[in-house]
Amino acid sequence: MGKHETSYARVERDAYPTPAWVVSALAEHVDLRGRVVWEMACGDGRMSEALKTAGCARVYSTDIIDYGYRGQDGVLDFLAGRTPDLPCCHGITNPPFGPRGKLAEAFIATGLQLIAAGRMDFLALLLPHDFDSAKTRAPLFGDCPYFAGKITLRRRVKWFEHSDQPRRNPKENTDWCLWSRPDPHVHRLPNILYAPNHNGGQHG
Repeated sequence: MGKHETSYARVERDAYPTPAWVVSALAEHVDLRGRVVWEMACGDGRMSEALKTAGCARVYSTDIIDYGYRGQDGVLDFLAGRTPDLPCCHGITNPPFGPRGKLAEAFIATGLQLIAAGRMDFLALLLPHDFDSAKTRAPLFGDCPYFAGKITLRRRVKWFEHSDQPRRNPKENTDWCLWSRPDPHVHRLPNILYAPNHNGGQHG
């Protein structure tokens, strides 16, 4: 059930829709009300719609191709360095993973460049639970002054259904990884948070 397993053919461009409860879990710790958000890999729009429900004032939705989401604002390659005409915003998405996680790493690096340039004030990316453990990724996480912490999801995300095994449950754990511009006068350690605060035992 994990989208990063290697035992099945991957969905083209890693277009795995994100269930709405995942955004609700983010909103338990990140106040999204009234925020301008850029959803940079919007896919079919499920996360964009969930962000609107969470109270965002504006959700600007883009992707590298048009997946048919009627609320998509434009076709834009986030990794190409082009940015929409927005005020300083939150960047929130479920990034494509890519071989060995290289696309996800590129999404982090691009987001960090935008934070440094003052184009983003906050970045939240949905990533595998242990994505930050690789030594080569230390500059993106523990050694990065913008890394603010993680929200560990207490429920496992069910990315798709197995028609031949309808009761099969996911095995992967997932986190919201968070970056933001720190206060230069305050020493900040990354926070480890948990959500949802309630767990009904259901997946998906």
